[in-house]
Amino acid sequence: MSHSLRRCVRLTPFVPLLLTLTVAGCGGSGSDDAASEQPPAVAGESEQRACDSPGNGTAPQCELPDVVPVSCSEDTPTEGGRSYPVMLDSASGETIAFQVLEPIGGIDCEVGHPLVLHGHGFGGSRTTEGFENYREAGFTVISIDQRGFGESTGTVRVMDPEFEGRDLIQILDWAEANLHYLQRRNEPDLPEELNPNLVAGAIGGSYGGGFQLLLHGQDPRQRLDALVPDITWYDLRYSLNPGNVIKTGWDLVLVAGGEAGSTAIGNGGLDPIIREILVQGATLNRFPEAGLDFFYYHSPAYRCTGEPVSVSDTPDLLNYQINPPAFDVAPTPYPKVDVLLTQGMKDTLFNFNDAWRNFECLQSLGGDVRLLTHQTGHILPVEAPDEAQPAEYVDPTAGLLEIPGFQGAAGQFACGDISISDATLNWLEHHLQGKPLAGYFDGTDSEVCLSLDDGQSISVPMDSFPAPALEGGELQGDSVVERTVVTDMPVASGYEAVATAPQPPAALLLGQAGENGATLGGIATARLTISDLTGRSSCEVELDPYAAGCDPIVFVGLGKRVAGESRWQLIDDQIKPVRGLKDQEVIELVGVAEVLAPGDELALLVYGFHPQYPASWSRDALVPYVNLEGTVQVPVLQGGLSGSM
Repeated sequence: MSHSLRRCVRLTPFVPLLLTLTVAGCGGSGSDDAASEQPPAVAGESEQRACDSPGNGTAPQCELPDVVPVSCSEDTPTEGGRSYPVMLDSASGETIAFQVLEPIGGIDCEVGHPLVLHGHGFGGSRTTEGFENYREAGFTVISIDQRGFGESTGTVRVMDPEFEGRDLIQILDWAEANLHYLQRRNEPDLPEELNPNLVAGAIGGSYGGGFQLLLHGQDPRQRLDALVPDITWYDLRYSLNPGNVIKTGWDLVLVAGGEAGSTAIGNGGLDPIIREILVQGATLNRFPEAGLDFFYYHSPAYRCTGEPVSVSDTPDLLNYQINPPAFDVAPTPYPKVDVLLTQGMKDTLFNFNDAWRNFECLQSLGGDVRLLTHQTGHILPVEAPDEAQPAEYVDPTAGLLEIPGFQGAAGQFACGDISISDATLNWLEHHLQGKPLAGYFDGTDSEVCLSLDDGQSISVPMDSFPAPALEGGELQGDSVVERTVVTDMPVASGYEAVATAPQPPAALLLGQAGENGATLGGIATARLTISDLTGRSSCEVELDPYAAGCDPIVFVGLGKRVAGESRWQLIDDQIKPVRGLKDQEVIELVGVAEVLAPGDELALLVYGFHPQYPASWSRDALVPYVNLEGTVQVPVLQGGLSGSM
């Protein structure tokens, strides 16, 4: 899903797990195979394509009028402005569909035009019209139907290097072979045999951000020069399964969205591998280890850490039947690239921690890498920002069931006064066309822009940004405030928590904002001991960690209470599951950015059940209650907190 597409989510009552989530997708080894010698059929800008999509892996049968791509050496139209589809036969035997949107105002065969690839959100499809601001600025746009969506056939593999990765390379190969007006330039960082190199960039959010990093890492010709991935993932094991607890709220939405966005138009839906992972996850209340290997292989973390997939030999090894993963693309580091990362502080699917880890990885390569945040993203109930909505957009959640404590509405698609939409276009103009960066980018080469609220932001130095190291450990630094916490009463876990839901969380007070208030920003940590009612905080090593008596689940997050009010609220709706008994274990919380007014209280909120995880509560009836104690490390950027109360 992407905030830049029309996102439709319907919430209805769910028995016995509080809600059912259904969604309809809305919206508009590497391979270096050469493009086909004969260009595929394409259709004109205003033609209505009559397509019969038979499904079952068969390419859509479309009546496509002949429109020849512009060739600067032949007598082809160069007035520009056309939009037409292209269908390719993929290396995996499927059809790759994409839309070519020419520059508006004429084709310049002397100077050439940079290429911008666009990817849709999960469950969506390519955009066939629009992008006027990009096209008027001189860009050619190719909007892609990812495998299994739109008119691209096959099953959805979730950015598999061996499937979607090869498809994406074929699209670039076709563009170079057929769009003769695309711009090329010599790039001194590339070997001589790759020059002159295509001038190309990419945009898209969520799934449309994931394709950018996949293609950049896998393209043997290193053709992507500038990326703008918004609200995308770093490690799907973390995004879908934080703390080894399945994020069932979002996972149900993604399953429904992927199936609806694929099977509704005759494609294969989610790949059998993914379905098998999800079925085992629902049965076991955890993803199988082999499934986590699969998700890791499809993540930027695979290249960023350089760690190969360690295929599990455990009894829950999946019985892959169709297109089993070969894991044959090595975890080589990404090439250097210029990247504008943007991320929603309220995003509860791919949260700020995903963006920060991507930032750490990509900045270390030596390119120009910036990080801006905003007030939207993956949010349930879903509400797209006004500037990202088409004129006819109707909020699909209006008037529907509101679930207390689920999520609030989105805010602006901006970091303070920096419009993310404007920044995206300017970033590509700068890095692909040589135009100057806008003034609002001043300072972002050494600072992270954290969105605090609509119209409010704070800049935080990159080299001292409050976040724990990738390998773990407590948060440290001059801005860190540490407080001791302990539960006064045991917290219900699992069946006991579900039976009494919804109920207020246990609030472990961390302090109160002083007379100048306090500004929080960064990734907090907590060193926690979680014990049962007998005081036991660990299981014997030889026992299964999921064995009865060892497997409570609680959910923790930073919360605030406005001065004079009684209700606690999660900051940025961010919650982290903690599974099992713990003995002084360090837990990385979800990154937040928030202003506390004078007198506002801050606490670590502890839930035994939370509606963002509607089917992920503990099934361990032997641990119905837990006690929690330890310390919390909070990044306070401005102002201060009084002592614990």
